[in-house]
Amino acid sequence: MTDLLRWARDDHHPPRLLVVGGASLDVLHVRGRPTPSAGGAGLYTSLAAARAGAAVTMLAPRPDPMPERLVPADRLIEWVGPVVGPGDLPRFEIAYGPTGDVVRFETEIGAESDLRPNLLDDLADLPTMAFCVPFLDASLQLRFVDDLAVRGCLTVANTYSRSARTETAIVRRTAAVADVFFCNQAEAETLFGSLEALPGRPGQLVFVTRGDRGAAVFQGGHRTDVPAVAADPVDPTGAGDTFCGTVMAHLARGAHPVEAARHGVAAAAHMIGAIGPGRLLGDGPPIEPPVDQRAHVDTARVAAIASLVAGSTEMVPFDFTGDVFPEAGDPGALDFFFSATLQQFGFWSTSDGHYDRPTYATVGGARHKGSDYLWAAYLRWLHRDPAALTPAGQASVTPVGFAEALAEDGGGTPLTEIGLHSGLAAAYGDSMVRLGVTPAGIMEAAGRSDRPLAALLRMLDHVGGYREDPLRKKSALLAIILRQRPEGWLPPADGDDSPPIVDYHIQRTCLRTGMVLAEESLRDRLVERRRVDAVQEDAVRRAAYAAVARLADISGTPMGAVDWFLFQMRHRCPEMTQPECHRCPAEPACAQDTDLFQPVFRTTAY
Repeated sequence: MTDLLRWARDDHHPPRLLVVGGASLDVLHVRGRPTPSAGGAGLYTSLAAARAGAAVTMLAPRPDPMPERLVPADRLIEWVGPVVGPGDLPRFEIAYGPTGDVVRFETEIGAESDLRPNLLDDLADLPTMAFCVPFLDASLQLRFVDDLAVRGCLTVANTYSRSARTETAIVRRTAAVADVFFCNQAEAETLFGSLEALPGRPGQLVFVTRGDRGAAVFQGGHRTDVPAVAADPVDPTGAGDTFCGTVMAHLARGAHPVEAARHGVAAAAHMIGAIGPGRLLGDGPPIEPPVDQRAHVDTARVAAIASLVAGSTEMVPFDFTGDVFPEAGDPGALDFFFSATLQQFGFWSTSDGHYDRPTYATVGGARHKGSDYLWAAYLRWLHRDPAALTPAGQASVTPVGFAEALAEDGGGTPLTEIGLHSGLAAAYGDSMVRLGVTPAGIMEAAGRSDRPLAALLRMLDHVGGYREDPLRKKSALLAIILRQRPEGWLPPADGDDSPPIVDYHIQRTCLRTGMVLAEESLRDRLVERRRVDAVQEDAVRRAAYAAVARLADISGTPMGAVDWFLFQMRHRCPEMTQPECHRCPAEPACAQDTDLFQPVFRTTAY
């Protein structure tokens, strides 16, 4: 099984996680005062994952009787392992200076050495994902990771500063073989010299925490920086473990790695506002990242529109057949859709910092706009050279070759960012080749899952051209294509719908209908069709994402049908001409705020 196909294993609801490594009895010196506390990397990780919605089994020495300070944690997780006396638990005494630096660190190893990989034999049903803490003996962690991989688990590991310094070769080996690896920036620099030298392999995720600079997420060779969340730190103990447990829970729920990291950063910032793991013991809802209120959902408007369009004859999915698509049964169709869908972005140009016009081009004698031009050009490419759309063919694409393949009939290309397009084509092909998979192989693996669409999305998080977008617009578009095409490559399943597919047309529709409201200064930029920055664009897009998800939920309509309905509204409510509101079934509930425009922002996401 390749590294990628391991990500296709069935998930569970709620997600289940195994954490190897447990609790300690600590004394924390915070602001000059000693405080007894529950502790341990395994316990912090387990509690964070449970707070994020996972069902957690922690394999660790289990004290009998249970010390009072561990009782609240014991109620939230399934704690299994060899029974020991309370005095045999590890103990840590940690003191922090005024800037949060550790100035005192004393340990008693306790019963940690009682853990051995053969204890896994006693677990009848291993979860899909399993994490092993960094023991004082780094080789023990490596043995667990190797054993868990043999048993079919997605393996997760992290490290700590002393181990990274003194057992560097073993920790590097663990980092190389784990499916997911966590460390902080100082540890990454100790192990690899710099973040830029971090040797992430295809199919692997690496998360690097960076203190007040947030975190960096590595998906193979692709890096995304996640900003920090404001915090009022009291006790930094367990911050990295809280990040780790939260990220794992969200990955197990099917989240994109960057979205999982956003939740991890928020959870860690929340947790360090009290001494010990107390904020992980509450029964409140999972901790969410902050929401930019410059754009927000009008829930009443969404509900009104949902009630109008539910059951509409226009709320039907599109089968992605026709003049610009391969015929049903075409042997090159999978390569066509996998390679072409990732190019569905950027069909517009600017002038003097403002939106100028959409893209039009003539292919095969027919004039097409944006998306349809791209499909038509790729279909011509498929007919001329089917091998060029295979992963190996795309891996060899150059900017010049790509421009020639995508040229319109009169020569030249209408694409304004040919380097971005050819770069993603090559990244797609290279990552697929290095992962050792084909579109057909991915579909076969997804089809074996209880939730094929969710499995496909998790695999695409490792494929160039798809992995870069935390909101997965192109991945979700590919998923509904593969489900709705006549070939039925992606079978339907309960609880396995697509996430919202939010491009600039959908954002414009959400704004003009009033499903999304923008505060005044942002609204002015949208009306004037001026460029916005990444933060402003993200605010609008996330609000549109939430609005579309709510629309699908209230109307009881599959996302593929909702997306086609909203996408078709580009004809009734277009960029450059007056809207034809009388043709729209949403008109009675629509705000008809037609001066509004989508964010003018260049991205490869849509």
